[in-house]
Amino acid sequence: MNGLTKGTTSAENHRSIKYNNRALILKILCTRGPVSRIELSKMTGLSKMAVTNIINELVTKGFMKSPGIKDVSVKDACSPGRKPVLLDINPDFACAAGVYIGRDFCEISLCNLRGEVKISRSFPIAFDESAESFTKKIVSCLKGILDAEAVKKNNILGIGVASIGPLDIKNGVILEPPNFHNLKGIPIKSVLEKEFGLNTYVDNDMNASALAEKYYGKAVDIENFIYVGVTNGIGAGIMTSNVLYRGECGFSGEIGHATINFDGPKCPCGNIGCLELYASLPVIVDQARTAIELGAETSLSGVHAPGWQDIVRHAEKGDELCLKLIDKLCFYLSIGLTSIVNSFDPEVIFLGHDIALAGSLLTGKLASAVSQRMISSKYKNIKIETSKFINKSPIVGSCALVFEKLFNGETAEDIL
Repeated sequence: MNGLTKGTTSAENHRSIKYNNRALILKILCTRGPVSRIELSKMTGLSKMAVTNIINELVTKGFMKSPGIKDVSVKDACSPGRKPVLLDINPDFACAAGVYIGRDFCEISLCNLRGEVKISRSFPIAFDESAESFTKKIVSCLKGILDAEAVKKNNILGIGVASIGPLDIKNGVILEPPNFHNLKGIPIKSVLEKEFGLNTYVDNDMNASALAEKYYGKAVDIENFIYVGVTNGIGAGIMTSNVLYRGECGFSGEIGHATINFDGPKCPCGNIGCLELYASLPVIVDQARTAIELGAETSLSGVHAPGWQDIVRHAEKGDELCLKLIDKLCFYLSIGLTSIVNSFDPEVIFLGHDIALAGSLLTGKLASAVSQRMISSKYKNIKIETSKFINKSPIVGSCALVFEKLFNGETAEDIL
């Protein structure tokens, strides 16, 4: 009996290692490819024979193009000896469906294995939206996308939902986000799994955006970074030693609800003087409109109901009011970023969501302000850059939630 148990355990361990190695090779090819067998061997620590066997299995499964069809790079062509064959995936062999739930709209997309958005559709969230009508719209929109692309169910790895929080990520429930049309307690995971029969993964939009940056963006080679998204609210996705930090219940990264003024106004979250009350984009937009109503001299006064993009566009042209508003946003945001830098010591902060539209108007000033304030200021400077995806990070991120399971070997064995 003991022998049987030991043998079974050994077989299970061997199978687990096999699938994990296959998933690792696939991850490298999807996020870094095309690469040679030699490079794969160095990156993974696997023997060349093991790599070859896994490549053959992935070709059989359909994930990869037949080895040898890719031309070598100029660098490889100039190297002495045998030219390496570069291996590449078949990016459209499989895809992930993504649902991004913002505060005022929802966007649904399909991404291929390279993280490329193949199709995307969105709809606004009505002021009097109910949980039932909201989920019906999501289901209808997703069905429309799948029909338009004629995607076979077997080619869809799963559905990822990147949503504003707070969330119960274990059970896939949208709890009670502030200023969310009174929508709460939405069991989005169970709704989508029942409707489509596909595994559905739910997470905060900031965490999802951090995964997008890690797999397909500027952070492929960065182990410790923080993704910060600013729009109606402020949040962060935290990557430490290549692992996304989610916390016990998925409530990590809520930097927008850190108190920066103990005598400040009450936030819809129930806290006092939250960062979001000073540095979120609707606050800046309201300040711009108030200034115009009070007679401020600004080119923005000629714009009907100016929004954040208008402020950025006019700031780029040198409008004094718009530049001052962005400087004010920079000041308050730097306070929040300094706290998170002191807590997690990242190499880089990536700005995403709508704030990234401001680009260099913000990044340099923020980096300077945070570098001066952080506890390690004598020893390092913090780099602050915009996300590769600018304000589209959570869209790619929703699909990245599905790819995370694939790359970690957590999908069904029949897939890998």
